[in-house]
Amino acid sequence: MGTITATVTEGATVATGVVLDPSTLNSIAKPTVTITTPISVANGGTNSTSASAARTALGLGTISTQASNSVSITGGSISGITDLPVADGGTGASSASSARSNLGCGTIATQAADSIAVTGGTMSGVVITLPSYATSGLPTAGTAGRLVYVTDGDGGDKCLGFDDGSAWKRIALGATVSAT
Repeated sequence: MGTITATVTEGATVATGVVLDPSTLNSIAKPTVTITTPISVANGGTNSTSASAARTALGLGTISTQASNSVSITGGSISGITDLPVADGGTGASSASSARSNLGCGTIATQAADSIAVTGGTMSGVVITLPSYATSGLPTAGTAGRLVYVTDGDGGDKCLGFDDGSAWKRIALGATVSAT
């Protein structure tokens, strides 16, 4: 390692090349040492003369100046962490399917709102509105089990249409629902 050139204030100047040790400094009183040539990173320094330049030389980003109780992270990613438990506001999982399971979501959680398949179980208190079509606008038959409302499918009258897998079948509507 090379020699550090330093000036010691408090009324005394030490010449270049003088080794400063605790006994020498104590005899001078309260010295302030100013290093005029920055120490390189390779030699344990920062090769800088200011805190900002030191952070840059060491490759530290903006997070290095943030308070530990007020950190802001924008962009990037976090890896190598342990899954955050549900009790602490996380999902306790590293994958979407495990997260849904840990949160008690059933298979319906991944279904599209316009294409829900219910298999098993009971639905109660649910009002189902069937898609409504004129006969000329019915979708092509071929998906067995579909049920639609047809505005003009029973000789011009309203009816239900049922796709049996090869054609739409008419289900005539009966009398008006009444309490008597």
